[in-house]
Amino acid sequence: MSILMEYANFSNGKKRPKNEGNYPVYGGNGILGYTDDYNMENCIIIGRVGVYCGSVYLEREKCWVSDNAIIVQAKDGADLEYLFYLLKRLRLNERQIGTSQPLLTQNILNNIEVNVPDFVIQQKIASILSALDKKIQLNTKVNDNLAA
Repeated sequence: MSILMEYANFSNGKKRPKNEGNYPVYGGNGILGYTDDYNMENCIIIGRVGVYCGSVYLEREKCWVSDNAIIVQAKDGADLEYLFYLLKRLRLNERQIGTSQPLLTQNILNNIEVNVPDFVIQQKIASILSALDKKIQLNTKVNDNLAA
């Protein structure tokens, strides 16, 4: 057993820029809007504060991560997509502190105990889960078209 900080670096996002643009702005509940600047790419975003505390998103493209979210970057020996699926499975919303305003901190994330396989196995697991997610998205789209 090891702790999450051995596989990932965590940092807080920054205040949202005011200018409109083409880069998505992520907050605690996904995309809030778009701006003309970016502060991250190829990362995982975790909702840090509020009702959506613990929400997990994977963004491969350039984006802006706001101060309502935590940025996750994979360390050497960790597959980003595997970390995404691992974080989704860890029920982060149950690890929050605070009662009136839920909060998830980097310290909480750093110290979560995990059992992570070798890098090659991580990649295989992530590939299978990603393929399943794509199939589910395709089936949902087909069902929506049929319903329309």
